[in-house]
Amino acid sequence: MAIPQTQIAAVLPPSGANATSRLQIINDRSIPVPTEGEVLVKLEYSGVCHSDVHSVRGETPMLTDVAGHEGVGKVVRAGIAMYSSIMKTKTRPGDWIVLPGAGGGLGHMGVQIAAKKGLKVIAIDSGEKKKQLCLSLGAHAFLDYKTDDVEHEVKALTSGLGAHAVICTANNEPAYTQSMKMLRSLGVLVCVGIPSVPFRLPATPFGMIVKGLTIVGNSAGTAKEMEELMEMAVRGDVTAHIECFEFDCIDDVLQRLGRSEIEGRAVVRIPE
Repeated sequence: MAIPQTQIAAVLPPSGANATSRLQIINDRSIPVPTEGEVLVKLEYSGVCHSDVHSVRGETPMLTDVAGHEGVGKVVRAGIAMYSSIMKTKTRPGDWIVLPGAGGGLGHMGVQIAAKKGLKVIAIDSGEKKKQLCLSLGAHAFLDYKTDDVEHEVKALTSGLGAHAVICTANNEPAYTQSMKMLRSLGVLVCVGIPSVPFRLPATPFGMIVKGLTIVGNSAGTAKEMEELMEMAVRGDVTAHIECFEFDCIDDVLQRLGRSEIEGRAVVRIPE
């Protein structure tokens, strides 16, 4: 197979990442030459997520000027970050788990994984389409953060005690503050959402001691967790709900992600 010298890419403009940056599509990006111990992968698709939104806006650092970090040769995506996060909660069948952003790329995978593990999932997001998606995937209840009193409803669903665990995929201080308030004593908060601006986690030593809370972070998973997740995927227990876009629509995709308008995972097709 002949390997070309250049490829198509969606890159930041020369001005760099900022709140108004728009990606540029170029066709002359050099193709790297693999060295010993490396392989060269021809990507067919790439997931686009909120991490890309924050990076392009200059809110979080980028390791390169090329957008996207979820490339695959074949679309066989699995939510290893969410699977690992659920495992870190040490929840048991029948326990309550809250998933803010449940209708998004990570969240909708989390709903399926948690439900299959026997957890009672409280999905939080906004809009009728995301509500129907989450409930169809096994969520016990859906709360719309724009119209519902989320904290009150979570307490009502859990007999006034709060959830055993919350996995916060949002990246802002109000979301983390709310996540802490939804936990019961001895509850677990898993931090997944990367802050777009620095802020202090809303926790005090006194509160941690009195309630016995556990706070952990997560961004990936172990080889064993990946194997377990792939077994679930093979059985059909988890399925990625994707919306596919052409490559030149990537800026529009980022804008829609920023407005939380996409259900499930957004994927762009990389031209041959």
